Amino acid sequence: SSGINAEYGDERYPIYVGATKQSFKDRFTRHAERGIIHQAWSGNLPQGAQEMGIYAYVTHYTGTAAKEIKSILLKTFDFALKTERNQLDVSDIYPAEWTRHNLTFPWDEIKRIADSQESDEEEVEKRKSNSEVAGNFIRFLLDELNCNVHIYDKDPIKSIDDVSKYPANYGGLYLLYMKPDPNSDIRYPIYVGNAKKSFKARFERLATCSFGGVLERVWSGEFEGLEVYAICTHHQGAASTEIKRFLLQSFNFPFRRDRRGRMRRELDRSEQLPEEVFKEKLSWREMVERVNNMDSA
Repeated sequence: SSGINAEYGDERYPIYVGATKQSFKDRFTRHAERGIIHQAWSGNLPQGAQEMGIYAYVTHYTGTAAKEIKSILLKTFDFALKTERNQLDVSDIYPAEWTRHNLTFPWDEIKRIADSQESDEEEVEKRKSNSEVAGNFIRFLLDELNCNVHIYDKDPIKSIDDVSKYPANYGGLYLLYMKPDPNSDIRYPIYVGNAKKSFKARFERLATCSFGGVLERVWSGEFEGLEVYAICTHHQGAASTEIKRFLLQSFNFPFRRDRRGRMRRELDRSEQLPEEVFKEKLSWREMVERVNNMDSA
């Protein structure tokens, strides 16, 4: 992901604020090669900061919202590494509540920007179809991508012991489904992910993580009458990322957290739509062509 970011010292002395169109990883790599992170590692920091570590705080704000928030912060504060100030101010840090009531700061404008982005994101989500009704299309898409699917969805994943059957020495694109019984043709896609190194290791995380642990949530008994199954594919790297991005941009997966960490609570068990519905409305052919070009490169 990308958006607005700020760098801090150990005692949370903000020293830099930026907004990036790239991923945070790519932008921080640039900072490490020739930017402020490189300065920190080289000891080339303002006086008073040489013994401190450098940390980052990243947000979900992107595009115009990120630029506007960055602009407000730069107009309000003098960031040491933004203005090349040679002395870090390590005097008293004012409590947040004092700052809120005494600092001349456009709080209402910040709130307007934040609310505007959240409204835009919510509107985009509303236009997406729930992934559960697109089981037929998603399976068609996997066939079109020549995924060489390793089908495990005849056997539900009922416990951590069931995870051991998944490959431990390679990973790739995977999808998790829920369905009422092993022989059912109904598949509710609930999650899409990319296991970079090991399907087994990734599923173990999904089984044990209390935040975002898809399997852990299913096993809690929240979805009576349904069990979870997995499909693992051979697509890895850029191809896996391309397919995953297309699916996330096209469908609202119930077990996928949004930028604010929220997860949809209800599973859409309405009628599964014919694949033709999504063939007509989504630009899936272009995505398949891009993936095929990656595979042949």
